[in-house]
Amino acid sequence: MTGEKDTTTERRSVLRRALRILDTFSSSVTDLSLSEMSRRSGVPLTTTHRIVTELHEWGALERTDAGEYRIGLRLWEVAALAPRSVGLQRIALPFMQDLYETTHRGVHLAVRTQDEVVFVERFVSPERASARPRVGGRYALHATAVGLVLLAHAPVEVQEEVLGRPLTTYTPRTYSSERELRQVLADVRRNGYAISDRQIDPDYVSVAAPIYGPDNTVVAALSLIVPHTESHGPNVAHLVQATARGISRALGAPTRTRPPSDMRKGG
Repeated sequence: MTGEKDTTTERRSVLRRALRILDTFSSSVTDLSLSEMSRRSGVPLTTTHRIVTELHEWGALERTDAGEYRIGLRLWEVAALAPRSVGLQRIALPFMQDLYETTHRGVHLAVRTQDEVVFVERFVSPERASARPRVGGRYALHATAVGLVLLAHAPVEVQEEVLGRPLTTYTPRTYSSERELRQVLADVRRNGYAISDRQIDPDYVSVAAPIYGPDNTVVAALSLIVPHTESHGPNVAHLVQATARGISRALGAPTRTRPPSDMRKGG
């Protein structure tokens, strides 16, 4: 029994180290050498070399002509099997494209994972292709329109966890007060949409609405990003809401997609 326990512990240790190595990559750091991965992960160089060799052989990492490593397509192939993003993306894409063609502004689809927002799809103009938010990017719940929608409809314990800690500010307009954020979340639930006015980017405003699943719970959020110099009033919100309702219906949500206001106690 002791031998089996030791083997299990060793396997977990190797897995943790492999995950730490993969976690050294980011949107701004896409190519890394072995020594850089070792330094950033805190994994000894010899161990990094052994783990990276196995990850490379499996396809999780690819080697560049310069001898550095980057994330491989095999990881993308595995990630593409995630039901929460794949089925949602497939159904949402036609609706997102229609909204983009109507507005010629960036359209984004996001889900919540614990206390963060993860963007799973987007439609943007070619000149904005490199701009945030990127697919796979993670952002704070309290500062983005999609995040506000997802936080407003999250379980109360998630809301209290976010509200009970310091709120990171990205611009002078980012919500930083618990009292203010509670009121905003209540407004989101009442109005059926959220507006993030230059809270992440000083030049852009995002408007988001919830997407409901078959059990009438919010499974994702859809947003439209417009320059702050343009109108982002009720007409834009109605467009986003209409698109989100279409996706909700396609996902099998009941016709009545807004829960009673007294169902939520977190705001």
